[in-house]
Amino acid sequence: MKTLSAPLNICLGITNQCNLNCRHCLASNTRNSRDLTTAGLLNIIGQMRELKVLSAAIFGGEPLMRKDFFTILEELSRSKINISLNTNGTLISGEIAGRLSQYPVKSYVVSLDGSCPEVHDPFRGKESFKKTIEGIQNLIDRKSNVLISTIVTRFNHKDIENIALLGKKLGAGKVRFNDVAYIGNAACYHESLVMTPVEKFELLDRVRGLKSRFNDFVTGSVIQSCDIMDEIKCKPKESFPLRIHSCGAATTKCAIRPDGHVVPCEILWDESAGDLAKQSLRDIWRDSPVMKAFRETMVIEEDEVPECKGCDYLRACYKGHRCQPYYYPGVKFEHKELYCWREDVAGAK
Repeated sequence: MKTLSAPLNICLGITNQCNLNCRHCLASNTRNSRDLTTAGLLNIIGQMRELKVLSAAIFGGEPLMRKDFFTILEELSRSKINISLNTNGTLISGEIAGRLSQYPVKSYVVSLDGSCPEVHDPFRGKESFKKTIEGIQNLIDRKSNVLISTIVTRFNHKDIENIALLGKKLGAGKVRFNDVAYIGNAACYHESLVMTPVEKFELLDRVRGLKSRFNDFVTGSVIQSCDIMDEIKCKPKESFPLRIHSCGAATTKCAIRPDGHVVPCEILWDESAGDLAKQSLRDIWRDSPVMKAFRETMVIEEDEVPECKGCDYLRACYKGHRCQPYYYPGVKFEHKELYCWREDVAGAK
């Protein structure tokens, strides 16, 4: 496939530090890594400017933990790069929200995993719900565009309608419901996070109800998974060899970790394509073998996943996201049953 000369979008991780320790944190494997210096981050932003990167999602850890956060935000603003900020919201006081409103931040993606403390706090930390809601309200009070982001797990799958209703009440622009990526902390806590196939099918019914009630106000990979499962009823059955085409990872976007390593996307946090302390962003994007690999069609043969032979749900497991099958057996991930829709596979020990 033709390769863009530079990524259009970059997820820019600026710190491994965080004031919470969420059970599903995908960046936890680099928590003890050293953050880039201010000079190092400013240099990277300069490279992004030269490459004409269109947008940057500021990421962490919790970005507001950096003492030089507003210096970084100022440099991105001067670079005329479209900015979004991913945050847990707990550090956004009225004063901080006021300072943020002075910058051209297009949207704030705020993590919220429950409609009440009883659901949210066990997932993210004691009293985090109250602080997150205050942060969201402080942003919305200043006319900021807030997208509430929820990771759907066994903890909260019955609460998604209440989360959407809370998002409406608060004045959020959208509520995003995403599936778990079983990396980082989620790989460690997977037994307590993963839903059974029965629970997954119950979730599909809830999602159909959400779509009917809230229309485009709800979005995310959980909504897409529901659409794919509904497509299965009317499209030809998938068969081996499975051909999984590239997605945005390494084709239109990449992510930069707080330690300076570049990865194809934030879901592939451990797959370093290069180190910006040793290479330029341009060279990593164009020449890295890791980046090139993710631009190619991925082929999975039947003997790599024999338990999937003849399954009706191949489209749901393998066609929804290029990065998810990367962790399946025969590829990288030893616990494919965490994603499985079949009781005989998912229930196997």
